[in-house]
Amino acid sequence: MTTHTYAQGSRSSSILTAGTLASGTYIAGSAIDLGATIPVDITFEVEANANGTPSGNKQLKFFLQLSLDNTNFTTGPTSGTTTTEEADLHYVGALPMNDTNDHRKMFRIRGMPVARYIKPVLFNDLGVALTSGAVYMATITPTTA
Repeated sequence: MTTHTYAQGSRSSSILTAGTLASGTYIAGSAIDLGATIPVDITFEVEANANGTPSGNKQLKFFLQLSLDNTNFTTGPTSGTTTTEEADLHYVGALPMNDTNDHRKMFRIRGMPVARYIKPVLFNDLGVALTSGAVYMATITPTTA
């Protein structure tokens, strides 16, 4: 009988560096080609540190833009402060931040539409700028034994 398991790739280098991202601002990473054999899932790690005590919503929001051809990405804000089309982005999750310590949280995208190309997007909803921030990823692929 065949045993089906999953292998997790190693943590990537940063796919999005948020640096000192201002409060109320979006930032996007470069497009990532997942290849012709798309992984069954992806684990993302979002880490950040607030430059001062967070206020208001006290979170970083994590989104993805998706594309089938690396040209036509789903719509939504990727820079600036206009939140009008935020609902167009594919919401992955939020990193709660109640203090100025380092915060990390893992996310997965299983259940989202499947697309070969993705772009990570962060929105600083902390009420203060970041001291630092980054997103990393590791792919999940099936194996058989």
